[in-house]
Amino acid sequence: YAKKSPTKPLILCEYAHAMGNSVGNLIDYWDTIDKYESLQGGFIWDLVDQTIYKTKNGIGYWAYGGDFEGSFSDNDSNFCANGLLAADRSTNPHMKEVRKVYQPIKFDEIDLSNGKVKITNNYNFRNLDHLKFSYSIIGNGEVEISGDLSSLDLSPGDEKSLTFNLFSIIPNPGVEYFLLLEVKTKNREKLIPKNHLVAWEQFRLPISRHSIPLEPGELLPVSVDFIDESIIVSGDEFDIQFDQNDGFMDQYRYRNISLLKNSLHPFFWRAPTDNDLGNGMPERCAVWKNAHENLVLQSLDTSNINNTVVINAMYLHEETQTQLKIVYSILGNGIVKIKQSLFPSGYNHPELPRFGMKMTLPKNFKYLEWFGRGPHETYWDRKTSGKIDRYSGEVWNQTFPYVRPQETGNKTDVRWMALSNGSIGLMAKGFPTFDGSVHQYSYSELF
Repeated sequence: YAKKSPTKPLILCEYAHAMGNSVGNLIDYWDTIDKYESLQGGFIWDLVDQTIYKTKNGIGYWAYGGDFEGSFSDNDSNFCANGLLAADRSTNPHMKEVRKVYQPIKFDEIDLSNGKVKITNNYNFRNLDHLKFSYSIIGNGEVEISGDLSSLDLSPGDEKSLTFNLFSIIPNPGVEYFLLLEVKTKNREKLIPKNHLVAWEQFRLPISRHSIPLEPGELLPVSVDFIDESIIVSGDEFDIQFDQNDGFMDQYRYRNISLLKNSLHPFFWRAPTDNDLGNGMPERCAVWKNAHENLVLQSLDTSNINNTVVINAMYLHEETQTQLKIVYSILGNGIVKIKQSLFPSGYNHPELPRFGMKMTLPKNFKYLEWFGRGPHETYWDRKTSGKIDRYSGEVWNQTFPYVRPQETGNKTDVRWMALSNGSIGLMAKGFPTFDGSVHQYSYSELF
């Protein structure tokens, strides 16, 4: 439209539907809207949920169609819960994305190797002299350098380049460094307090120093034994057990403490969101829902070379004729490197809701720490509002109680994620990143 009608303004009606876990791809819309003068913006459906608070057995919840014991003969289920805000005006997670994408100040990289970025005033009528600017250079969650910038006298639509001195940073091995810019109000204004965060941006800096890789031959040896129907890989203070019938890792013990309650296995399903229900995803993608239970083990090979036990499992999902390969490399320090590869059959099958693995830990592993986007949930198409940093919290707090249970709690661009019971932990690390989520209940409760 923008190319065909460059002089005719367009405002989009209901260009995003904020029902449940939603409002993905918002930054894509606004990159396009900012690019073309004829695109004026749009309306999100809608601002606030219209649910009603009820209690049952002393537990409060947001009620919708069907929750009123015959008081209403007609209802549209939870289609009254489409808001950026909950009915009590608390924020739903997607509101954070809207706030970030809509911020009135834009930052772009010019030459990050020399610390140069561009700032643009996207206000229509206001100068930036009512705001204060600060910056921080952060490595591994720790502030290395920080400071304040002088007031920026930028009229609406104007832009300016900023330069930061990066040469004083001496990088530590394996540490990522980020430049964080924050813009806050200087004084209290109508409805807005002093020091209110108006805008922010984060840039990954091209500053690095490689770690010296650890050679497997330098580690203590690992042994492999075949006992009954199990493969037991043992090393210093740990042993890992695989089931020869399905090839899955069903136990990891460290200092005789069991870290797995059930097996680590492939998983291809994502709990449907409200908008998924509207587009028929549960029916269309149903072939993947229990695919992990219907994998046929075709081969299982084991080798022990240079202090590394390698277990190679090949599977076939007969319904889709899809093949799956999982390679486990177990090192003498207890690290397990996992590579999972999917080989499509070439047949026309629906999209894969998820490509990953799932496991259950003992219930006392209730403490979470991660280095990735946060602190709220983020997704590949809704992560602009998630700052990359080091976060921690309890597992229960990683669930957002949407009005209707659905997919929740994902974290994206995760470098590592660790669960702990306070004395021992288990860490997953990406090569280089992954998406992950944790729940204090079975994930199947969400679908």
